[in-house]
Amino acid sequence: MSALRKKIIIKILKEHKRITIDDLLDKLNETLRIDYNKDPITRRTFDRDKKSLIDEGYNIVPKKSNGNNYFVLESLPINLTREEELTLPLLLGLLDTEKKMNAVEWLKDALMEEFNFSKKDLDPYPYFVHVQPTLNAQDKLLILAGEIIEYMKKGQAIKFFYEKNLDQEFKQVAPLQIRYYNNRYYLLASTLDEDSCLPTGFLKSYTLDKFVNKEVYAAVKETDDTSEEIFYDFNDLFKKTELEKKLNNSIGIWYDWKNNNILKTFRLKFTDWAIGIVENKKVHRSQKIIERTKDYIIIEITVWDNPEIEFFIKQFRGYCEKC
Repeated sequence: MSALRKKIIIKILKEHKRITIDDLLDKLNETLRIDYNKDPITRRTFDRDKKSLIDEGYNIVPKKSNGNNYFVLESLPINLTREEELTLPLLLGLLDTEKKMNAVEWLKDALMEEFNFSKKDLDPYPYFVHVQPTLNAQDKLLILAGEIIEYMKKGQAIKFFYEKNLDQEFKQVAPLQIRYYNNRYYLLASTLDEDSCLPTGFLKSYTLDKFVNKEVYAAVKETDDTSEEIFYDFNDLFKKTELEKKLNNSIGIWYDWKNNNILKTFRLKFTDWAIGIVENKKVHRSQKIIERTKDYIIIEITVWDNPEIEFFIKQFRGYCEKC
């Protein structure tokens, strides 16, 4: 019961820059009665809860103005473990390429305002630097991805213009998943039947950077007399397309879309600087280390036998080969 009361007290203090003691107690008791069917508490019980909150690190400060006594919540406790304190600035450092985005600036402001972090606390430079270049139109790509996800949650088909071979194609699809791979955002979606506008279950991928103007809209089925938006059962379609199975057996984003690829086990030998890369991060979830020496490492992965495996090997410029 005490935990519930303290939670309500903090909520009320957050909602008001300052509040009188009487108003705070009245709002607390009103919430207990209406929302939780609990009896009101006395001033003495409230004082015990307030002291407990202060002991827990909540900076609840009494102030006086125009003859009235107010409470102000000036800061919240920072309940971080030692590991969390060490890693939080580094995680924000990984967001450094997106530091000018509104959401990232809001997150930093919230951490400073709510938890008393300083700007210096949240800035790992010059001790840690994320050198990955920012994607072109990164903010627009993230907003586009967020909009598409909203359509997914509603089970609603989308339409957009797509750049292909210096031309633009009109698309209507049922979106199923956004994937970020190799510095690109991908949409996995089911095509729609041209006549019925129902999802076919045929899975295709689209790169978000090829969406014209980074815009997406609700797809519509048009007849001579009417025009109506297209909805689908997201969960059923997700299962029907076997998206999880197809992508789980993919190194990145390529999958068995023609149903004629073969699931194959490859053994790959890495040498020189490539050894450290494959030891630091798995190539695929199926990865197993078969042999390791001071000169090379051999791993085994089971993935679709398609051009993606060849593309992957070429990235290592001779320091990775099949064996």
